[in-house]
Amino acid sequence: MGDIYGRDLAVIHVDAFEALAAAAAETLLKALFGRNLSGRVLDLGCGAGPLSQRIGQRGFPTWGLDISPAMIALARERLPQAEFDCGSVLDADLPQAVAVAAVGEVLNYATAHDPGGLTHVFQRVFEALEPGGVFLFDLAGPRRVGVGASFKEAASWAVGVVATESDDLLVRKITTFRDLGDSAWSRSFEEHRLRLWPAAGVMERLASCGFRVEELLGYDGVAMPPSLHVYLAVKPS
Repeated sequence: MGDIYGRDLAVIHVDAFEALAAAAAETLLKALFGRNLSGRVLDLGCGAGPLSQRIGQRGFPTWGLDISPAMIALARERLPQAEFDCGSVLDADLPQAVAVAAVGEVLNYATAHDPGGLTHVFQRVFEALEPGGVFLFDLAGPRRVGVGASFKEAASWAVGVVATESDDLLVRKITTFRDLGDSAWSRSFEEHRLRLWPAAGVMERLASCGFRVEELLGYDGVAMPPSLHVYLAVKPS
């Protein structure tokens, strides 16, 4: 899973695909303030740091982790005072925290080649959280919306996606074009694999790790498309 979100797709993602993380940050802030929590927040699959930025602006120290070196480089440019590491959520050491977020199908990506990794991540997040801490994340389930071909463009880039779903795997073949200036364009191709998780099984795994969990309708002001589920799990005090 290491060859995803190279420089071209990372730059395009920052330009056009960070709204979900911004909405999730608001949901997480409400959970933090509602429970009078203060302390570090872990941003797993942080991308270029949009959630960390919003959480940090409200006074919470953050620690971000992403598998993509290009994303981590952009996050460090955006937030030079914040802490970011490059690595996988499956095996990175997680610092103690009052909250953990994994927004944007992060765990679908992480478990594409390791189905047993999901419960392992849940257990490690539970251990990293302080009592009363919260875990906010989303996971795509079967029949994920968006299968087929799609295309999006702006003045300086274009991205085309062909998505197919088979059994419990979603495969996205992504071609990008990015304007480098002086009439030069960069063309890149990536193949993303995501394991799809039925909601009932996710709830059972969370409960088996000790979490109290509820499924939300979406993030703040953003309803989820079909089969993209948002979970708020709490470690009992």
